[in-house]
Amino acid sequence: MGSMLDRLSAWNTSLNGIPRRMGIIVLVLALCLLAVRLFPYFWPFALALVFAALLEPVARLLRRALKRLKAARIIATLLCMALLFGLLTALILLASNRAVHEGVNLLRAIPDLARSLYNALTDLVNRLYADYQHLLPENFLTNVNNALNNLLSQVVSFAGNLSTRIAGFTINTATSLPIIILSIIFTIMGTFYFSYDRERITGYFDRTVPAKTMTHYRLIKDGVFTALFGQIKAQMFISFVLTLIIIAGLLIMGKPYAILLGILIGIADVLPVIGAGLFLNSWAIVALIMGDYYTAIGLFIIYLVTITTRQIIEPRIVGKQLGLYPLVTMISMFAGFQMVGTLGLIAGPMAANICRVVLDADAGKLASREQPPISQWLEKQKNKRKQARSRKK
Repeated sequence: MGSMLDRLSAWNTSLNGIPRRMGIIVLVLALCLLAVRLFPYFWPFALALVFAALLEPVARLLRRALKRLKAARIIATLLCMALLFGLLTALILLASNRAVHEGVNLLRAIPDLARSLYNALTDLVNRLYADYQHLLPENFLTNVNNALNNLLSQVVSFAGNLSTRIAGFTINTATSLPIIILSIIFTIMGTFYFSYDRERITGYFDRTVPAKTMTHYRLIKDGVFTALFGQIKAQMFISFVLTLIIIAGLLIMGKPYAILLGILIGIADVLPVIGAGLFLNSWAIVALIMGDYYTAIGLFIIYLVTITTRQIIEPRIVGKQLGLYPLVTMISMFAGFQMVGTLGLIAGPMAANICRVVLDADAGKLASREQPPISQWLEKQKNKRKQARSRKK
């Protein structure tokens, strides 16, 4: 057995470590795929773990402030949970109420919008054909009109099918209400236990898992949270700011469905490579074709503001070491979409980034990575508090 391992090690060394790296990538991708498949069965507890991690800094401060009380820990945990879930509930109710109202109105308006666009395109094609008909074949105008008619019918049919699907989704949601309520209860209870018993849970794993394995786990975990989840958190914050800018711009322009469209464009901005510019610029081009120059100029201004804002705030909260090469991002998005559907557009780049982090951890490169600016600031504050406590002693 030993000689076989020695031969495998020599073979791996002769190939510059490529077999080992490929094996690590295959193992990580298999674990990621397994996690995606198992996620529907454990998502309340995964969400609870995320909520507990978000609450931990605030809960720590509250525990220090209430340390004289006997039940300081449970009081701090309950106060943090009340604040978090209260804000989430208020935000969801306000956003969903306005978004549903605007969504219903938008669905009703899609056929009229499609016909307006069809008329504008038809007029544009007729004008161009009148100027250049001597250069175009005789059946050009007929073929273009047929294509536009087919496009119009498909858009109207899509709007009707979408209304039917939304109605079906609403009915399915109503019938699944007991499962939804149970999932919410498990999420809240899981958040409480993950936050309240944080030291107890981590202590159990420290006692159970071998020390060497825990060392490698912590190295990979810190690298993943720094290079992946830190990036996701920063990008979500940037997209939230850009969503507010887009909504404010559309409201200033007096556009209907401003909140709904702003949220949808903001969600699209979270997706790698795609971004908000694809939708804003496409909308502006359509507005130009229809002769609505006010809307086109306004959308271009909104796009310039979002680009400028991103360039200002992104370097300050996202470290230079984060992210993937754009070609790798696009490949992982397409592969993820083919494997697990729409969720793969996000899961694919996440899996690729995890592979990069694990390979760097295996090669011992994570320690040399520069931390993001926010992590550097938090580390400095932590060191200052340690120095203050040491001086008091």
